[in-house]
Amino acid sequence: MTIQGLIPATLTPFNSAGAIDHLALSKHITSVGSATGLYGIAVNGHAGEILALNDDERQAVISTARSAMPSGLKLIAGIEASSIDGLVRQGLRARDAGADMLLVIPPFDVRVYRHLSHNVESVFHVFQRLDKEVALPMIVFQYPEPSGCAYSLDALDRIAALDHVVAIKASSGTPAKYAELHDRLANKLALLPAADSPSLLGMLLHGAPGSLIGISVIGTQQWSDLVFEATRGNAQRAKEIHNSFAVPLMRSIFEYHMHWTATCPFGATKEALVQMGQFSSSWVRPPSVLVNDHKKIEIRNGLLQAGLLKK
Repeated sequence: MTIQGLIPATLTPFNSAGAIDHLALSKHITSVGSATGLYGIAVNGHAGEILALNDDERQAVISTARSAMPSGLKLIAGIEASSIDGLVRQGLRARDAGADMLLVIPPFDVRVYRHLSHNVESVFHVFQRLDKEVALPMIVFQYPEPSGCAYSLDALDRIAALDHVVAIKASSGTPAKYAELHDRLANKLALLPAADSPSLLGMLLHGAPGSLIGISVIGTQQWSDLVFEATRGNAQRAKEIHNSFAVPLMRSIFEYHMHWTATCPFGATKEALVQMGQFSSSWVRPPSVLVNDHKKIEIRNGLLQAGLLKK
C-alpha cells in the first residue's frame, strides 16, 4: 500500500448542549477534504477528542465522516481502549461504520502498562489480534519517548511484518528520533511525521512520504503544499511555506508542542476555525479547558501572520 500526502486529523464540533454537531462535522470534513494533495482524512484522534467520546459517538462520527468524504480519499478512524478486546471491538465498529483504515492509539498509555510498550511479544500480541480479527490497514501511533509508552524499535520492527500494519504516525519529537524510525523501518511501511512544531520540516525532508497532523485543519491547502514540496525534495520552497505560514500557527496555537502545552490544543484549533468563520463554537468537553481571552488574541495574531485573516 502506497501512502503519500497529507492526512489532516479533524476535530469534533459540539453544539450548545454538549452533543456532537453532526451538521458542523459534515461541513468540516467537506471543507478539509476540498484541499488537493491529501491521502485521506483522520477522525476520532486526539484532535477529535476521542477520549471524551463514548463508543456510540465514536461510531457516529465515522458514519458522518463517511457520508461527507470526498471520493478518492481514505477515511482513517482512531481507536482507543486499554484492553485488547476493547481495541478489537472499537476496530470492528469503525469498520462497520465505513472506516478504510485504523489509527491505533496505544493501549499502553496507562501507568501500569507503559513498560510493556517495550515488550516485543506484548506489542505483537495486540496488533496480531487486530490484524486477524479486524483486518483493516492500520497506522500505529508512536508516542514520543517522554510519554513513557513509546514502542521500542524492535517492537515496531516485529509488528511491521503483519499484513495490515502499513504505517506509523511518528510523533517522535525530534528529527533525530524520526530518522531512527525511518532508517530502520522505511523499507517496510510508511513513516508519517506527526509534529505541530518546527521539527516537522526536518522530518519531512528526511524522506517522509507524507504527514498526519491535527494543526493542518487550519488552512489545509497550505499544509498540503508544504508536505508536497518537502517530500519531493524542494527544500527551499518548503522552507518558505514553513517559515511564513506554518511557524506562526505552530507558535500561537500549539505553542510549538503537541502534548504538554499550557492550552488545550483542541480548543485552540477550534478557536482558530471560529475566527476563520468555519466553526460556530470552540467548546471542548471537560476535562479539557476552554480558550481564554488572552489566548484568543494570540490565535488571531497567528492567523494574521499566516495570511488566513485580514486586518
